[in-house]
Amino acid sequence: MIKNVKYFRSLLLEFLTHKIALPVIGKLRKKPPFIHSMNDLLQFEEGTLGKDLALYLKKMNFKLLPNYEQHDCKHIILQYEMDEAGEARMQFYFLGNKHYSIPVLSTCIICFFLMPEYWKQFIQDYKRGTTCKPFDKIDYNALVYMNTLDLRKQFNN
Repeated sequence: MIKNVKYFRSLLLEFLTHKIALPVIGKLRKKPPFIHSMNDLLQFEEGTLGKDLALYLKKMNFKLLPNYEQHDCKHIILQYEMDEAGEARMQFYFLGNKHYSIPVLSTCIICFFLMPEYWKQFIQDYKRGTTCKPFDKIDYNALVYMNTLDLRKQFNN
């Protein structure tokens, strides 16, 4: 029974994310374009955010999604997995980090009800976000050249 619930929850979250949220947000966002391709990132020096992002995406058999490269960089810096739980946890982190947006708020509300087994972690991630440096006004085209471990220290207090 629990496996069925988790399976349907997974389908629902995938539908909400890939069929509704990503297309709508992609049209509304006005962020500077990300100028690096996956091949570019793979050529970066070892230990840089760009190289670490490319290696992680390659390991997971993912690709760079247009308009979501910055989001994926945050996964690498904050060390949240690129799965349902990691995505939900990162959104609670951003809620604690005072990043109030429709995607953050809607993800937190939906995942709060659909993922009660993560409530304790969600609270911890929210609290973590309250103590960390915000991700405001960052040039991700430049950030990808920086050392990942240094960025983790900088954004994780």
